[in-house]
Amino acid sequence: MKILNIKYSRIKNRVNLVFSDGNYLPFFIDDVVRLSLTKHQELSQEKLDEIKSLCLLYLGKEYALRQIALSPKTEKILFQKLKIYFLKTTQKYKLLSLTSSDSIINEIISDLKTKKLLNQANYVDYFIKKNKFKSVAEIKFLLKQQGINTTSLNLSSDNENQSIKKILSKKHLTKELISDYSYKNKLYSSLFRRGFTLSAIKTAMKRLRYI
Repeated sequence: MKILNIKYSRIKNRVNLVFSDGNYLPFFIDDVVRLSLTKHQELSQEKLDEIKSLCLLYLGKEYALRQIALSPKTEKILFQKLKIYFLKTTQKYKLLSLTSSDSIINEIISDLKTKKLLNQANYVDYFIKKNKFKSVAEIKFLLKQQGINTTSLNLSSDNENQSIKKILSKKHLTKELISDYSYKNKLYSSLFRRGFTLSAIKTAMKRLRYI
């Protein structure tokens, strides 16, 4: 394999390495200097593999930083997003393969943690604010699914009444509807499934003067 050309990209600090088989790879410009890459350079398989790994590392870091800029992430969420991103990236750039993607992803995550860009506390705060109208039980369940240990997480249930009131306000309830035992039972069941306690439901209903 040979490097036919090194073209500057419109993206800052990026070049495109064009190869003799017609394929190309986006590449961090500093790595071109570090590896002493030049036009018309013949590449050994070992050198080509190094270029591929550095390409994935560079693209993965750029993607991870964009994701964190959008909203806080957990390690688990970012790992899954990078897996999907690498799958799409390797399909787009045919020279790449997924054989070492996990080790590259772990390296990216380790680097982000060192730079304190992956902060679990920040993610939990963001998630709670985003889901402020969910029950405490549902919030903890969803956080567990995203790799957060909620054992020592102290969440206040003070907002649960407001959460229930907001849900009920969308249902346009009347005393006549609430007096229907079957309807009332279904309503309570739907709130139970969302993790709200019976006492919280009754308190919210009383404040709305439905019971």
